[in-house]
Amino acid sequence: MQIESRWLFPCEPHHIWPHFLHARMDDTRPLLFRLGVPKPISCKVLEGVAAVGNTRQCTTDRGTIDQRILILQPDERLRYQMQKSTVWCADWVGLLVDTFELREVPGRGTEVRRTTQFEAAGNLRWAKGLGLWAGLRQAHAYASRNWRRLAMQAQLAEAQARLNGVPMR
Repeated sequence: MQIESRWLFPCEPHHIWPHFLHARMDDTRPLLFRLGVPKPISCKVLEGVAAVGNTRQCTTDRGTIDQRILILQPDERLRYQMQKSTVWCADWVGLLVDTFELREVPGRGTEVRRTTQFEAAGNLRWAKGLGLWAGLRQAHAYASRNWRRLAMQAQLAEAQARLNGVPMR
């Protein structure tokens, strides 16, 4: 199965990109998270530096999800695949691969396309697949809202630094 989401962020790719690899989410709890779907709290690269082969770890309120970085093209493209997880529904997942593609839209900002490919595992795959689909849709919306917030903060900090004469980027 596949879920694709697209968003337009009113900033440059370099304002968004770092937050795919290191981010802290807000404290809001949309409905499905209140019903037990693992809510993302933060993400980081365990080795400290993002590189192909390194591990991006998503910490949720229900455990962690370790993802191997497969493609890393800064400000353009990121792909990672789930390797292991401690969340309660980890055994539902046979495959989970996320791809992010960023494209600058002159005068408008950056289009971000997120594609999640997944397969359910075990008995009752159709039911687990439906649950995964709903949870991943919620995760897409929640994460994008947070990445937008973080990107806007980064853009504001960059503008303030320029006003103060601090060279950026």
